[in-house]
Amino acid sequence: MSAGEDAGFLRLTLVEVRPETHDVKTFVFRPEGGVPAYEAGQSMTLRLTLDGETLFRTFSLASAPGRGDTIAMTIKAHAPGRATRWLHETLKVGDSIEGGSPRGRFTIASRQTERLALVSAGSGASPLMAMLRHLADTALESDIAWLHGARTPADMLFPGELAGLQRRMPNLRVAMVASRPEPGWFGFTGRLSRRLVSVALPDLGRREVFCCGPAGFMDEARLIHAAEGGRRELFHVEHFGAIAAPAPIAVAADAPAAGFAIRFGDKRFTARADETLLEAATRQAIVIPCGCASGMCGTCRVSLVEGEVAMQHNGGISLEEEAERYILACSSRPCSNVTIAL
Repeated sequence: MSAGEDAGFLRLTLVEVRPETHDVKTFVFRPEGGVPAYEAGQSMTLRLTLDGETLFRTFSLASAPGRGDTIAMTIKAHAPGRATRWLHETLKVGDSIEGGSPRGRFTIASRQTERLALVSAGSGASPLMAMLRHLADTALESDIAWLHGARTPADMLFPGELAGLQRRMPNLRVAMVASRPEPGWFGFTGRLSRRLVSVALPDLGRREVFCCGPAGFMDEARLIHAAEGGRRELFHVEHFGAIAAPAPIAVAADAPAAGFAIRFGDKRFTARADETLLEAATRQAIVIPCGCASGMCGTCRVSLVEGEVAMQHNGGISLEEEAERYILACSSRPCSNVTIAL
């Protein structure tokens, strides 16, 4: 077994594809051996082989746990995105790919209150839809405000299902915002701003927020939530893109210039004291599955079998995981020779 291959990957057979918008589809997979346990809001890393190259990409699960023998991912085909375009254009019903165990701390189970706001833009609605579907199954009376932004009305995700859920969930409020409205659009218009929120979601500051979308959108939502009196610990985000890296850790003066020896499965490589394990592995064409590469999503979590590292992350790993000697490869610099494993 080589690095990057482990028994934790599941074989997923595509059983259905549902077009959502012109560039977003929902892919429904049936995992071999049954659906793994997961919580609404978690994500899964797919292992894809394209033209002989292995790629790892992480996507949120859009399905609610406990619903049958399938899982679903709602994925946008990004213009420069090789993997997402392959999924949209090449993968067909009956094909199989591989997926890792569901992971992530962005879950509705982690909520601290029962007054919620699910705020998204674009395909960021995917994990929030999993949360809403789960609440519809388990807590029909939940007090939920749904705010979703998209470029045009045609880009809105899940409008029909949301209308149906509103009929079942008496305390669900839905606000849709189009930045480029078209004739016949009766929802909100514009970009996320405090003024817009004052009419579309006026009690945002009194709600616990789960937010997913582009980084600028989430930053703005966080600032508005804080300005409206929201508590910092009640604002949660999911992030798969790059964010500002933590301040670098000072390198020890006696660190070897040649770097430290790193062992990862059957792979060997070196890592300098001033680079992360992920940077070093990537530089030497060794694949460690990763998502945000910024210490937040937790996709690159590995087990520290032997050695010492200095880790500075952005919340992508829990204290309990650290106590069990898990580390994030994107946020850990070696302080000695190191052995890691998936």
